Amino acid sequence: MILIKTNKYSFISSISFIFCALLFSCTSNEPIILPAYKRPLDTPINQATKLIEVRPVTLDLPEGHKLGKIGMGVLCLPMTDLITIGGKAPVSEGDFTNEVVNVLEKANYNLVNSNSNNMKSSRSEVELILKGVVKDLKADICFPSSGFRGWKIGKGESYIKIDWNLISRQTNQIIFETTTEGSYELKDAIAYGPEKVILGSVAVATQKLIAEKNLVNLVLGSTK
Repeated sequence: MILIKTNKYSFISSISFIFCALLFSCTSNEPIILPAYKRPLDTPINQATKLIEVRPVTLDLPEGHKLGKIGMGVLCLPMTDLITIGGKAPVSEGDFTNEVVNVLEKANYNLVNSNSNNMKSSRSEVELILKGVVKDLKADICFPSSGFRGWKIGKGESYIKIDWNLISRQTNQIIFETTTEGSYELKDAIAYGPEKVILGSVAVATQKLIAEKNLVNLVLGSTK
């Protein structure tokens, strides 16, 4: 945007910019990979799984990796890039892990995790270890009420790619590996919406993981 010194021309420039954004999409509009799924797959298991330890999800993203755009105002006009800082995303790796655990628990997986509710068994009984590594992450976040204490109220869309490894604790060998993707869209701005936008795609990617028949067979059957 060109900075105009006089107030008169600044007003005209601002009106022209908004008009252009509404009618001609003159702003940068690089869409997140679609489709953006709102409702993950429903894939519960109706019998007890082997005991699984969920290791913390890690991010394999370079410093300064461009995630997407941060938009502001009712028109969500893009103002700056959303990037990783120190290889970290806007939400913590702990948040990623918690989202994975939540999805698995809702699907009746038997888990051992520091934040899991299913702590019926000890770690010595663990038979499987699940590891996830985020290989790609994109997100466009909008703060419609920015400037009015509205930095926690947002909406947007996201995309994620996660590499998964299922490891036999007995042999310490990878017995299953796959890559899943997830995307999510939050159309209405809500409190802590930016976090929900990103974690929504994590949930979808995890749902796709547990929809894999080979994985289901392993967590229910023999792992040797």
